[in-house]
Amino acid sequence: MSSNSNDTSTCVALIMGQKKLFCGLTVASVFVLGFYQLALRPALPDDGDWSGTRDVPGVLLQLEQKLSENRDTSSSSNYKPGADLLAEDDISSNRSTSDGYEPLKKIYPELYEKIPKTFHKRYKNPCFMDHESKKLRCLPYFYLVGMPKCGTTDLWAKLVGHPQVIDVPKEPHWWARRRNGWTKTPIHQGQVNRVRQMTKMKDDSSIEWYFNWFEAFAGSQLKKNKEAVCGDGSVSTGFMSLENWRGNFPGSKEPPFSLADLMYTLQPSAKIVFILREPVSRYYSAHLYTAGLDTDSESFSRAAPSSVECMQKCLKEYSDRFCAYTHPSCNQVFRGMYIIYLSDWLKAYGRDQVHVVRLDDWMDEPVEEYKRLLDFLELDPISDEAIRRIVKSKVMNSQSKKKKSAGAVSNSTKKLLQDFYRPFNQRLAALLNDNRFLWDYG
Repeated sequence: MSSNSNDTSTCVALIMGQKKLFCGLTVASVFVLGFYQLALRPALPDDGDWSGTRDVPGVLLQLEQKLSENRDTSSSSNYKPGADLLAEDDISSNRSTSDGYEPLKKIYPELYEKIPKTFHKRYKNPCFMDHESKKLRCLPYFYLVGMPKCGTTDLWAKLVGHPQVIDVPKEPHWWARRRNGWTKTPIHQGQVNRVRQMTKMKDDSSIEWYFNWFEAFAGSQLKKNKEAVCGDGSVSTGFMSLENWRGNFPGSKEPPFSLADLMYTLQPSAKIVFILREPVSRYYSAHLYTAGLDTDSESFSRAAPSSVECMQKCLKEYSDRFCAYTHPSCNQVFRGMYIIYLSDWLKAYGRDQVHVVRLDDWMDEPVEEYKRLLDFLELDPISDEAIRRIVKSKVMNSQSKKKKSAGAVSNSTKKLLQDFYRPFNQRLAALLNDNRFLWDYG
């Protein structure tokens, strides 16, 4: 994250997995910051590992609130995408943090009652013994949260090729959709019906349904191999907001809490994976995937301008987070505003627990990217030869034939979309300190 050029303090390390900030400050500032952190940080459990506790609002989140408390985001009439390039830590600074996460606990009591604060130490995967049902209950060790049409299916297919990773069905869509009453089965229909029979409820919204998902498809393997892990690859998790946030938080100009916040309070040690793609090509791929029979470059050239106009109209009246999460009839364009969603996940989980892959790198250097991913997930290393056997398999869900028949995006449509996405890409590159996320728009 960037700091003001007039600020004499220089951050030299940011270890967000532990929510500690080390900066080269003046001696007086060091004492102030040390006192501030000690006052906010909760006592550690007896074993010295506080990754298992969730009853904390997060030192970093509160510190960022203090740093950005003078920023007024309630009025967005003069909003310009990219205006906060040098203050990305100020994104969403108007969210309520004074009471920590207490509002979430009141809104979602079942989750906090059913999901324990700590998990069984014998299992690498987060599991616990439910004394009421006498069953071993498990949650995902990692979440591949997005983004859609960025290569998540291919990344998932290769990742479950690792001997430690259990091949569960990729997308239960529970956190963002089924938990809120959604019952559709665009994929995994047989598996969803199997879990419904286990749960015996009218819909899929209960946490019991989610527990049963992993019991059905990973339970026996987790019991046999305590070093095995499972994941959740639902891409809806990455970009959807908490349901009914306007009703739950009247008067809020944008979501005060994100889905990332909720999941962090329940599972603070989870590992989060994003794979991102150049936004224009992502949008075109999504158009070809969702537009039915009318799927070619000409139909895309008709759809894109109205989508951009729709989002620009929203951005003139509301904040970027409001528009990105509510996306009022703006088609697929909002899903390429990666900075909005990624910022919320980084604020909740910290940099050490969020891993970002570029699709370009995944396609060009799959072995190296795979090794980096294994290192992030703290999985057992395997030989380069074994990795090559995994990654050389057919690219999943690439739509290559459909793209070939649909034709290339016109130059005018490409320029329109590049101009729209450019400021968001600039903020993303600044946040990640990696200019490759500019995607060379010029």
